[in-house]
Parts: sequence; structure tokens; C-alpha cells
Amino acid sequence: MKADSSTYSLTEHEWPALAAGTINLADAHARHSLSSDSVRRVSEVTRDLLAHTGSDYFEAETWFREALTRHTGQHYPVPSSYLTYSASIALDVIAKYLRSVQGPIGMLTPTFDSVPALFTRSGLDLVPVPEERVLPGCDTGFLDSLELGALVVVAPNNPTGAILKPDQASTLIEWAARHDVLLVLDVSFRMFDPKLKLDLVEMADDIGADVTTVDDTGKTIPLHDTKVGVLTATRALARDLGSICTDVLLNVSELNIRMLAALLEDDGPHGEAARARAVAAANQKHLEQLLGLTLDLRDEHAFQRSVAWLHLGGNRDAVIDACRARSVQVLPGDRFYWNRDHGDTDNPGSQWIRVPLLRDKDLFGQGLEALDSALRSVKASGEMV
Repeated sequence: MKADSSTYSLTEHEWPALAAGTINLADAHARHSLSSDSVRRVSEVTRDLLAHTGSDYFEAETWFREALTRHTGQHYPVPSSYLTYSASIALDVIAKYLRSVQGPIGMLTPTFDSVPALFTRSGLDLVPVPEERVLPGCDTGFLDSLELGALVVVAPNNPTGAILKPDQASTLIEWAARHDVLLVLDVSFRMFDPKLKLDLVEMADDIGADVTTVDDTGKTIPLHDTKVGVLTATRALARDLGSICTDVLLNVSELNIRMLAALLEDDGPHGEAARARAVAAANQKHLEQLLGLTLDLRDEHAFQRSVAWLHLGGNRDAVIDACRARSVQVLPGDRFYWNRDHGDTDNPGSQWIRVPLLRDKDLFGQGLEALDSALRSVKASGEMV
């Protein structure tokens, strides 16, 4: 008996897309090619490290932290920030810490379902917070009514791309300070939003708010899933969060952080972060032209998203099946609404798919052609709703 695909987690949906011969339009990791200059830099770093046994791990960490700051605007001092192998590990550390917090934990919806899953597995009581109540404007009256112990916000959000405006970031941090709410900001996609080039932790420390942030290089730098997730905390939280981090791991690979530092060091128009934004922009334009859509945010805070959130209506499942028949994997939207019944037609995500934009032009074009063909075949068969 075939399992209902709506019962699969989003990561389980992404897994088959890694197979050879499959066009991966499922996961949101950066999977486009490095520039030739970046390939040279990575090769040099690898050769140099392997040729010397007396390496300096702390010098490598300092190089990485300073290089990342150039892109995010946030500082990553020791001992207030900790390097992990992924944003998921950093979030799991935070979830473990939140078991000591009194009150329910507010969690944005929709958002990638592994985030609420990690918190639920830590035994936390989650309260869904609709995205529009927080991003891009913050409804503090609504948040007051929830009587939260902590609030988790993903910004830019995955899958919608909704942003946190700088003035609203200040409002949110001030609200957290007034109400003694621990604020968790997952800003893994912020290198695509120049408006969020802010030291959010410093802002929080200045007014006495409890805030922790999570950054992730894997959403921007295409290094075959070699990535670093960085957990940064305000002073009052740093020691306890650090204790959990050191229970989880000693350190991340020096080779990882040296390769990533080499790629992040260039914060100019030819650096890998800028290239990622350019790749996403070109693919978004191609998608809009082929499918007749407009994905740009319609205000002055528009930024270059790295994923597309596409509404297909009631024929969504038929289109996904037709894509799979063409060896293309896309991500169904149901489980982004983690607080809704999956497989229920009343679930808003049941009419949506998410498509990543960080793919090489030719592969992305093949995937889009297959998606367009799938849409046309469903329409021709009379399955369109």
C-alpha cells in the first residue's frame, strides 16, 4: 500500500532529490557551481592544511568569524557564539535550553517543519504564531495575548521569503525585553536580505533582552553541503547555551571553516554571496517568464529571495506526480504549516510548492521545462481544478 506522502517530513521529501539522474528542485541548500576563482581558493586552502601538521585552529576560527561578519553585520565573539555543523544542530541546542524556560514557546507558521519538530522532540509546548503577525510588521498586542516564554522567528522565512524589517526587528527585541520573552531568531537566509545586515545580538544586549540567533552558510555558499551553523547569544544566555554546545561537539572541522572563510572573505560583487544572489535573481526571472508569475515583494524592502513559493491550486498533487514522472523533485507545501492536519485540503499549503532558486542555469532550466510540461499535461488531461 502506498504511503500518503503528506505524512513524510519535508526532509524526507528532499532526500530522493539527491539521487543521480534526478533534477533537485527540492532542498533549499545552495547547489549551484562555484566560480573558478573560488575553486582555486578552496584547492589552495585544502592543499595548505593537508601539507602542515602544525595547524592553528583558533586562527582559522577567527578568520571565519570575521569573514562572516562582513556579510551579516553581526559580530561572533568568543564565548558568546558557537560554531556547529548546521543550523539544525544550533536549533536543537537552543531547544534543549528552552526546557528551562517557563511558558509556551511561540513558533512561526508556515515554516520548515524540522524547526518545530526539533522543539517538539525536546518536550516543548508550541503555540503557532501566524507569519503575518510578525513579518514584516510585528503585532505586539497579539503577541502579548499569547503569554509566551519564548518566540521563534525565521527571517527571511522559509518558504515564503517574508522579511523582518530593521525597525520591526528593534520593535520585536524591545517587546521581548519588556515581557521577559526569550527571542530566537533563525536568520539562516539573511545574506539574501541586505536590510538584515545588523548585529541583532548587540542590539539586544544594549537593552537587556534575551536573544539568540542562528546563521547558516549552507543556504548561500555552494560547497557540497560543507557548511557551518553559528549560534550567537546575548551575554545572559551565552554560558548556559555554550555548556550544551560543548556537550554536543568539541569543534567543527578546521578544513570546513578554512574553506568557508576563503569563500566568505570576498564580500564584493564577485564574491560567492553576491554570486548566489545573482544566480537566484536570474533563475527567478526565468521562472516568472516561463510560468507567467511575478514573485517580487511589492514594497520598498523587496530583496532577492533564494526560494520561490508557488501557488498551484487544487491540481498541486497531480503536478507534483507529473514532475516526479519527469525525474524532477519539488517540495509540497503542506508540512510548512506544521500545526495543521497534513493531507487535509483545508491546509493552506496543500495548494503550494516550494522551488529553490540556487541551481545552475542549465539544470534549473531543465527543471522548469519539466515543471511547465507537467502543468500542461495535467491541464490537457482535464485534472486541473
